[in-house]
Amino acid sequence: YQDNGLSRQEVLHKYNIRSNSQLTDWVIRYNSGKLLAPKGAGKRVRKMGRKVSYDEKIKIVQWALDHDSDYQVTAKEFDVSYNRVYDWVRKYQATGNWEVLKDRRGKKPRPKGDALTREEQLEEENRQLKAKVRRLEVERAFAKKLREIRNWEVDDPQNTKRFRN
Repeated sequence: YQDNGLSRQEVLHKYNIRSNSQLTDWVIRYNSGKLLAPKGAGKRVRKMGRKVSYDEKIKIVQWALDHDSDYQVTAKEFDVSYNRVYDWVRKYQATGNWEVLKDRRGKKPRPKGDALTREEQLEEENRQLKAKVRRLEVERAFAKKLREIRNWEVDDPQNTKRFRN
């Protein structure tokens, strides 16, 4: 703005600056030597960590242990966070078992078909039937409530059924 000799309006238009007051503020801060981004300017967005497989976790922990538990270097080498490397190494060192690095979240897969014993088949059938009963009970309650709401719309002064509980 000061060097090119452009007018305020030309600078605002050329650089797509929203307001004249913004440009004025920048000029004042520039002239006072304080043209730095204010603290807290901009919103920090947390970067989501990438997914790491079980085998890769073992490789990362082994690499960290081979390099004297240098978590910072390990984190940079494998593009994961320092905290994740630290946690994985500590878990392994506490137990000495690689299994602690497995992710055990989510539903466990159920064996299907021939792998089920007769008792397991009956338990599965029982679970399915209970789910079906629950679904039918909800459908019945919904239909009952729908009939009740439709009765409210009837303009029959003799209809006292709609006031019953």
